[in-house]
Amino acid sequence: MCIPGTSGSGKSHLIQAIITYFKLTNRERALRKLAPTAVAASNIDGQTIHSFLVPVQDVHESVRLGDSKVERDWQDVEYVFIDEMSMVALYLLARLAETITIGKSFPAELPFGGVW
Repeated sequence: MCIPGTSGSGKSHLIQAIITYFKLTNRERALRKLAPTAVAASNIDGQTIHSFLVPVQDVHESVRLGDSKVERDWQDVEYVFIDEMSMVALYLLARLAETITIGKSFPAELPFGGVW
């Protein structure tokens, strides 16, 4: 899901409202909250993209199909929020897309494993 807007337009507040909705409807496991920096991650009670990718220490190392930890992490996820998206390097976005696709066990042709 992409929430565009200029600085101070309320993107983080909108994300907080959506997170609250997921909590109230007991669907919090369907939502993954990521950000490129620790400050941005803490603002949405999420984690940094780097810390999420920790099992893969080297950004050039591939996640393999059948990686049960990755598959468990993404089994119930339907939505991903990436706050401060403009700060995410393309190589990191590519690694995240690869990890999600493998975690969801979807074909590589489906961007981000079909997660919104």
